[in-house]
Amino acid sequence: MRSKVIPTFVALALLAGVTFMGLSLRPGEASANDDWDQSDAENTFTKWLTTYPNMAGVVGGDVGRGTFAGEILNLTPGSASSPTFIEANYHFNGKHHSFTAHVFVSQLGLKAVIIGVVTDGWLKGNTVEGEYTQIKCSHDHTTTDCFQGTLDILRGH
Repeated sequence: MRSKVIPTFVALALLAGVTFMGLSLRPGEASANDDWDQSDAENTFTKWLTTYPNMAGVVGGDVGRGTFAGEILNLTPGSASSPTFIEANYHFNGKHHSFTAHVFVSQLGLKAVIIGVVTDGWLKGNTVEGEYTQIKCSHDHTTTDCFQGTLDILRGH
């Protein structure tokens, strides 16, 4: 069974990334396109917890409409003044592309920043960064907490 505590060096790296990004990533939906240029691949998602540690949801943007699946690998709960740290695998299965990213999330309040790397599939080896906001949404005939955001693949990084 995996530990639910993120090692200190990972937490410090995540905190440095959050500080660097300044929680100022742009909000909004990504638009779908299939250009093979060197621009970043912009992807959107809405996800929710199913049975811990599993997640489900929907994706869009450059991957195309599709499904989201994920697993929480490690979780370090925060407080009102300190962030919650999450290590997870995100699986984007879109109409045009599919990939898996190993991500580290820092959530404070209802907002989070995400950093990681594509470990399998489309654009494997590239860095990812993104954000999400915790919202309420309806799915599967119920209303729950959901997490809506972006996960961009930085080509050439």
